[in-house]
Amino acid sequence: MEYLSPKTLASCRDLVWLSRHIAEGVMLGVQHSQRRGTGLEFHQYRGYQAGDSIRHIDWKLFARSDRYYVRETEQESRMHVCFVLDTSASLGQASFVEPSLNKLHYAKCWIASLCWLLNAQGDSYSLLAFNSSRTVYVPEGQGEGHQRQIALQLQQLDASDHWPDRAQLAPLWQYFERPCQVVLLSDFFQQGNEIGDFAARLHAAGRPCLPLQLLVEAEQTFPFGGELKLLNPEVSAITPATLEVDAERQRQSYLDAFAQAQSELKARFATQECSLQTDLIEQPVEKSLRQFIQLHGRLC
Repeated sequence: MEYLSPKTLASCRDLVWLSRHIAEGVMLGVQHSQRRGTGLEFHQYRGYQAGDSIRHIDWKLFARSDRYYVRETEQESRMHVCFVLDTSASLGQASFVEPSLNKLHYAKCWIASLCWLLNAQGDSYSLLAFNSSRTVYVPEGQGEGHQRQIALQLQQLDASDHWPDRAQLAPLWQYFERPCQVVLLSDFFQQGNEIGDFAARLHAAGRPCLPLQLLVEAEQTFPFGGELKLLNPEVSAITPATLEVDAERQRQSYLDAFAQAQSELKARFATQECSLQTDLIEQPVEKSLRQFIQLHGRLC
């Protein structure tokens, strides 16, 4: 199949059209899960959770076990995917191959396209996008209208500031009270391990993350020469805004440090039984989606 080029991806800002075009070109390569609908047969029992309707409690089973159980129909057992998108300033980094394409736009196209694929399965999805100064949340839903709503919200996002601190994250935990499968998109550039700690807390609460790391090719290969001025877009009181280096002298040190950081990041997610997928934004979105779905067969 013919993939969209980075230039075409960058030039098209109509996420509804673009994501549908991408989704139609993605061959899932996996067997579709059983579609579920209202009024279908009994699927399974599960423990009662806050927010469940008491109409679904099996009172006969309660009388025998003295515990509350909910009868799930196949419709109620459909999957809910919550997309968590890091919109900190480093996501504004553009490709050196195609300067009009940055990480955030790639992430927007990726999310909106996967929403179309989830629509085809009858699954529901929500969006939580944030940095230290802004949070955007679109509640769980499904269908073409819901996909358009998420695409509209994605189009309005920009990259700025940094990852929220613990106090700023506190109000966001309410969005994970009900069961969901979290898909976390970031470049995972962090001062300490704040993004990893966020994922670990979700995992401890039974909301494990499926992580997608987005990089530009130059961050992986460091192809620069001569004097180089490095800019930190997420500057803080303890981080210098710029750093001037001799690129050729620093190349190997950079590549070694980058490889070490990547190894540690993968190991942290491995302890949570979640494989990290790292993609370059110069890679077609279609290929990234297909690889992600193959890696996480439980998603689709």
